[in-house]
Amino acid sequence: MSRRNQAIRDRRTRATIWMVILAVIALIIACRHPFIWKQESKIAPGVPIGLEAVSDFLIVIDESTFDPSPKSFSDMSFSLAWLNTFQQEIGPTSLWSAPRFAEADLGSTRVIVLTQSVSRHDDWTPKIRGFLERGGVVVMEMPQGDLRGLASPDGKGGLRTPQSFTFAQGLPQDLMAALSDLNLADMTQIVGSAGPLDDAQTWLTIDGVPVITSKKYGAGRVITVDFNYGMILTALQQGRPLDDFSIRNVRASSLIETEDLARTGDTSLPRADILERFLVHGVINDAMPVVGFWPFFDGMSGALIVSHHEQGAGDVALWMPQFESTFKATSTIFVNAPMAITDDGLHQLEKFQTEVGHAFTLDAPGTSMEPLGWFKYSPVWRQFSLDQQAQTMRDLLDSNAMPVSSQSRDGLWSAHYTHAFQRIAAAGFRADASYRAPEDTPGYAFATGLPFIPLDTNGLVFNLVEYPVVFPKLETDDQLQKLTALLKDSESRSHEAIGVSFDALSYPQKPDFKKFQIWRDAYQIATHHKHWITSILNFMRFSRARVTAELKSRSVEMRVANKPSVILRLEILAPEAGMSITVPKFHQTRAFAEARRGVQRVREDIVLADPIAATPVSLGGFDRILIPLTRGFNAIDVIYE
Repeated sequence: MSRRNQAIRDRRTRATIWMVILAVIALIIACRHPFIWKQESKIAPGVPIGLEAVSDFLIVIDESTFDPSPKSFSDMSFSLAWLNTFQQEIGPTSLWSAPRFAEADLGSTRVIVLTQSVSRHDDWTPKIRGFLERGGVVVMEMPQGDLRGLASPDGKGGLRTPQSFTFAQGLPQDLMAALSDLNLADMTQIVGSAGPLDDAQTWLTIDGVPVITSKKYGAGRVITVDFNYGMILTALQQGRPLDDFSIRNVRASSLIETEDLARTGDTSLPRADILERFLVHGVINDAMPVVGFWPFFDGMSGALIVSHHEQGAGDVALWMPQFESTFKATSTIFVNAPMAITDDGLHQLEKFQTEVGHAFTLDAPGTSMEPLGWFKYSPVWRQFSLDQQAQTMRDLLDSNAMPVSSQSRDGLWSAHYTHAFQRIAAAGFRADASYRAPEDTPGYAFATGLPFIPLDTNGLVFNLVEYPVVFPKLETDDQLQKLTALLKDSESRSHEAIGVSFDALSYPQKPDFKKFQIWRDAYQIATHHKHWITSILNFMRFSRARVTAELKSRSVEMRVANKPSVILRLEILAPEAGMSITVPKFHQTRAFAEARRGVQRVREDIVLADPIAATPVSLGGFDRILIPLTRGFNAIDVIYE
């Protein structure tokens, strides 16, 4: 071989060696910083809904007026947000579309809510007039045309941008202050009028303008809500995005979290619930006695909805559920996919009656990935979509343990207002607990502790319920003191479901008796304040029983034990044990005397049998009476003297 050829071969050999070395170095770097192949998740947008319930309450919507692709948040239809109010405060509620309402007989209905989506149906005016003349109550949201002409202010002031609540009839001062603190400029619109309505009562004002008024019409009552009630409720509970539906990061971070949607400020009071209860138990109850199912098992004052994080530690994280089982409490433990808990650990959780939920990764790289190479050394990793993560979890569980609850790890969220909900719904989850208050300011960051149904941008609902976490971490004395204050207020008047999350690994990894003591004390304090310590799944089951129950009421005047009285007659079907109802403490000019089951007649008088032990309660500052039920059918007469 000539020297020239030898030199060429040596250069090629050296080049090959360097290329191999560089390739190995590149492979090592790529394995340490792999390319993440993200897969698109399935989506399930908001869907239409209709409800046919045995109930005093009927909500009417017109889905044909909903914009499927609104240009901004304020252009959305928020009419279905009314469903949250009545399912939270009452329980069973009928929801009809406009065509169904136009043809229906209203003989068994006591209260009709005409949402903004049906505010232009002038052709319904004769039907509504007849309903009012028979003694019905009609709530109208921003009515127009002939409907406004029934018994509403003239509305000649047109639409206005508001600033703040300024007056609420009968609402306690501190609760009114909590509402007044809200900046309403981007949360609703109001309708102004040229002057007050004769013989009408003003219940609520914004910027001094009457926005909830009540006026008699025939034997019934018209309640006018002259602001976009559904919009403000959605902005408070689900959060207010920017007008293009994007979410502004308020924490100087590259990632979006659910807390970026929260309306910060005073988180010690559930402001959305204050508004809802004022409308239902204040305004509507003044027009007719409102009867509603109590939201908590066995008449308890509230609920502590407990969740834990397994964080891939496996069976080590099960010591908290084991302790809870010793005093018959339940909780939800969120686990990652792939799951590190063993089959034996799953059997233990089933024994403890602990719900297994799914802690998912939405967009940020996390544990829900697999290498597309040799073992774990791969320059390319595939990140599972949310529905793939959910299926992986379900494949590891028994068919009887399909997870229904989900939670985004670390509260990470999508940059669009509803894209995360679309993916969660498509993955088959029915309860989500991703909405959480900031760790440094725990409390009612989403203006409620009660679960709510989120809306899609098309104005329709998702087939899931959001459970806000009021305390995403509970490890310090300050946090425990705030929880104690919320539990105390919940026992006396707010009656909330307070979501609390505990880190199951904080004690095993770094033993700290103080953290252990705070965790243990939280249960003792909740028990002292009569709160039901439970899981998301158990609370969801009880809530479903409330909305699928049956409740009808009517008032009659007659003599009881030779005394003129007003009797509120109730027919109730309670599908579960431990259910209760509340009735107003006062009806017309009379006060609650007693509640009894069944009736016996003596000539023209009546004597009621089987007295029921009833308990006075305050619900958002309004006096109510709590009456326990038996499972199955209940016929109850409530006597006012």
